[in-house]
Amino acid sequence: MAEENKMNADVVIIGAGMAGAHLARSLREKGIDVLILEAGDRRPRGDFLKVFYENPVKGPQAPYPSIPSAPHPEDNGYADFYVQDKDTLKENLFIGAYLRIFGGTTWHWTGFADRLRPADFRMKSLYGVAEDWPIDYELLEPFYEVAEKRWGVAGDPNHVWGAPRKTPYQMPPIPETYLDIQVTKALTKMGLHSAIFSHARNSVIYDNRPVCCGNNTCVPICPIGAKYDASVDAQKAEEEGARVEVNALVTFMEVDQNQKITRVKVQKPDGSTFWVGGKAFALCGHAIENPRLLLNSKQETASKGVANSSDSVGRYLLTQANQDTTGFTPDPVFPYRGPQQTSGLVERRDGEFRSKMAAIGTSFMNNGWSGNSDAINMAHDLIDQGVIGAELSKQINEKVSHHLRLNSSAEVLPDRNNRLELSDQMDTAGIPKPKITFKMDDYTKEGLKVGLDINLEVFKNMGATEVKHNDPYLSNAIIGGTTRMGIDVKTSVVNADLVAHDHDNLYIIGSSSHVTTPVNAPSLTIAALAIRAAGHMEKKLAQTP
Repeated sequence: MAEENKMNADVVIIGAGMAGAHLARSLREKGIDVLILEAGDRRPRGDFLKVFYENPVKGPQAPYPSIPSAPHPEDNGYADFYVQDKDTLKENLFIGAYLRIFGGTTWHWTGFADRLRPADFRMKSLYGVAEDWPIDYELLEPFYEVAEKRWGVAGDPNHVWGAPRKTPYQMPPIPETYLDIQVTKALTKMGLHSAIFSHARNSVIYDNRPVCCGNNTCVPICPIGAKYDASVDAQKAEEEGARVEVNALVTFMEVDQNQKITRVKVQKPDGSTFWVGGKAFALCGHAIENPRLLLNSKQETASKGVANSSDSVGRYLLTQANQDTTGFTPDPVFPYRGPQQTSGLVERRDGEFRSKMAAIGTSFMNNGWSGNSDAINMAHDLIDQGVIGAELSKQINEKVSHHLRLNSSAEVLPDRNNRLELSDQMDTAGIPKPKITFKMDDYTKEGLKVGLDINLEVFKNMGATEVKHNDPYLSNAIIGGTTRMGIDVKTSVVNADLVAHDHDNLYIIGSSSHVTTPVNAPSLTIAALAIRAAGHMEKKLAQTP
């Protein structure tokens, strides 16, 4: 006799990050019974801050320890978390960073709040590369508006980053920094332009959250909560009546003879397990964990894994590629004042050139050469030279004030051979580790070459010395694909409504459903698609006995 379900809900949401939070809130606003299962823990901001302050590593994962019952990558452990062919990696090392906690990866996102451009949905039609999305900008625009109102977006009404608007931003823009102004002067000599980014970061008090005070640790954590994160909407969903179960790792999805998802198996930190049933299920666990769970759920009624009759689950893995240029400016530019990124290059984000090379998004990095580690690295170097005491502090302040870094990110084309599979190695929760196969394409490299040329010219115009650049590398901030949406059931996993082709009561929501990863950030699109999916789910549930 089958084990009885411990919990049941009309909608079971797996993951309390950006997608899960917005879906849950939208469903609860419609009065629908919701249960959120979050693999990770739920802790107050102060706990994460304490860990960050004490951690000598200052990367994006630093405040958020990986726990054995729900492991995620650690800053010095990407090569251990992801199984990859280390002999052929080089520029193709996959280092996707994500979190398994209440609020998800938005705890350490930059806070970019840009919509995708209309052209981003039509790459194949317009430029003959990549794939078209099965939806367009006009369809998604009203849901962008809802998401922006929930977040609170500070933006410049005079520059909307290629995405036309019918409604204003909720807040005036975050001011550009002194560093931004100096870079803009150099760009002007080149006939190029800069603009202020739109941010989910308060420039005035919004939704009872404080104004940004420029701590400059946006990645990995905003100490005061001025930057939006999805725990805000997850908590509002809970206040509206959603049930939340943390430390609840979903390890298996059960499929019946009618190809319906009937229930999911949950594992607790002590190793105990139980089942949760529902009428509809929403997989909102990011672009790594979504396919990982589906592939780990092979059974007689789903021999290749759940939602995988097309053998597309885990395929079309997406990210972006980055390249940094650093230099020492003759006059101080005073980084570390304000958020980490406030302005960027306007050009090269869209145009006919995308038929031949990638679009690039260049940001003026306001956090020195190496982010949160600049002062620490320099202190070690100076101490080794015998510099101590007040002189040490003086030299650090003087040198760091001249540090400038420009970062260019380029889109990567979808490729069926770029993929995630289950390895034969187990993680600490007893689940097969993700095995990654990825190769950066020439299309992306050509785009980055143009970005590098522009960046080098900027440094030249500023009279910078010690100018260096690294080789292209895969982004740790952007992960997409792996359960992409599409019309063709042979090359996609979900339809335009994010319903699995194979199972009509399974929704797969988040960046894993994205078809491309253009340079405008994916986060707002994740939220908008989740809000849209809630409306579709409501209608479907009304027809379900």
